[in-house]
Amino acid sequence: MEECGVVKAGELREVLNSIRDEVPGIRALAVISYDGFVIESFMPSSVDEDLMAAMGSSVLSIAERMGLDLRLGNFELGIVAGSDGYLLLTRAGREAILMVLVNKEVKLGVALYSVKRAAVKVAKALEGVSVEELIASRWAEMA
Repeated sequence: MEECGVVKAGELREVLNSIRDEVPGIRALAVISYDGFVIESFMPSSVDEDLMAAMGSSVLSIAERMGLDLRLGNFELGIVAGSDGYLLLTRAGREAILMVLVNKEVKLGVALYSVKRAAVKVAKALEGVSVEELIASRWAEMA
């Protein structure tokens, strides 16, 4: 089981690397669980990845609820716009969320397109392994 988790984590790193290479202006990337735990990430030390994951999970939960209550349908993509950049969130399969922080100067259309494509790749990389197993493996590495 542990070897499978290591292989999947490697696949996730490759997906995150590819989107980072495709889109200039990416500041941080994370694949998180719906519970707000980091599964895999690339973040500068200035970003608290645990805080980002917890907040991202909360934002997605609220956005999903709003979409249903306002009859917009199922959540597909969220954009949080700030004066210095954007946070992009999308589902990545049934158990994960892809979050991307980008600079304000980024070509937003290119970033959105790349994020949607990457989310499909993340979902595929997560097939056949539990998110909980990957989170536990990540915590064990950090201990």
